[in-house]
Amino acid sequence: MVTVYGNNVEMGERAYFTIPVGELAHKAVVEMPVIVVAGKKKGPTLWINGTVHGDELNGSYAAWELSREINTENLAGNLIVTPVCNPVAFECRNKTSDIDNMDMDTAFPGDPRGMLTQRIAYLVYEEIKKHADALISFHTMATPYSADPYSVRKIVPGVSKQINQTAEGMQRAFGVATNCLVDLRSASNELPGVTSGALDITCLKDGIPAFMGEMGQGGKIEDSYVNAAKQGILNVMSYLSMIGEEIIKPYKQILITKRKFLRSNCGGLATSNVRSGEEIKAGGSLLDIHYYGDQINSYCAETDCYIIGIRENPIVNTGDRVAFVGTEWSEWQ
Repeated sequence: MVTVYGNNVEMGERAYFTIPVGELAHKAVVEMPVIVVAGKKKGPTLWINGTVHGDELNGSYAAWELSREINTENLAGNLIVTPVCNPVAFECRNKTSDIDNMDMDTAFPGDPRGMLTQRIAYLVYEEIKKHADALISFHTMATPYSADPYSVRKIVPGVSKQINQTAEGMQRAFGVATNCLVDLRSASNELPGVTSGALDITCLKDGIPAFMGEMGQGGKIEDSYVNAAKQGILNVMSYLSMIGEEIIKPYKQILITKRKFLRSNCGGLATSNVRSGEEIKAGGSLLDIHYYGDQINSYCAETDCYIIGIRENPIVNTGDRVAFVGTEWSEWQ
């Protein structure tokens, strides 16, 4: 038996329930859904977390679908899912909560006396620490960008070699074509702002192997990306010996070791000339930008780059991100 948020789930059973995580000014109770699938056999616990940002849906939807399909008779260990860990941001389909304007993925391990986002992060992470032997943190690119699924793993100072090796094995097994490695030991890593409060980083620091699955575009549920996430979860479960299924992944995987955001130098309407997964030589046109006149500005790559995500929403202001690219990459051997 496993007990999650006070709910007892017997081996071979599955449970779907909600827990209260806060209260709004007009006394409406904010609740968070939780899914527990307990295997008939003993084994590790894989925790799936989704919608830490309110418009990131594909991974959490995939975990919910998979929770209903898994044969518990053949499952060793437990699958625990918090599909909507940020219900306030989810309600308004924003990256951050309108209550306190906090990004939850900068708030872990949380604060039981902090703002609402910090308190929810605390409730989520306290239970993760009790149960999780491994974790997948699902995200998507922001809603304005088109992107094929990719994974992200981080090397965090002070994390043991064994935890890093397990996290790498999970990421590789996840089985998407595009994979990123971000070394936080380097001052030149591309992540802006606060990084220490990210869920995957917090897990790694506490000895829980973790990585991020970025499953397409935000703001919508797309079957192809949901299916990719489901296969990725199954692959990780096979890697962790929770199930005995074959790991299915592409014949070629790319590992990106340096990334950057590209930003527009002008405003207007943009149309992309490339798509996610393409490799573009320096000088190649990524987008065309115009403002209903006779002049079209072409945004060209300054260096060779691998397209991770490209602007899909055409309305662009000066300084807006128009692409997310890898600048160093190789085939993952």
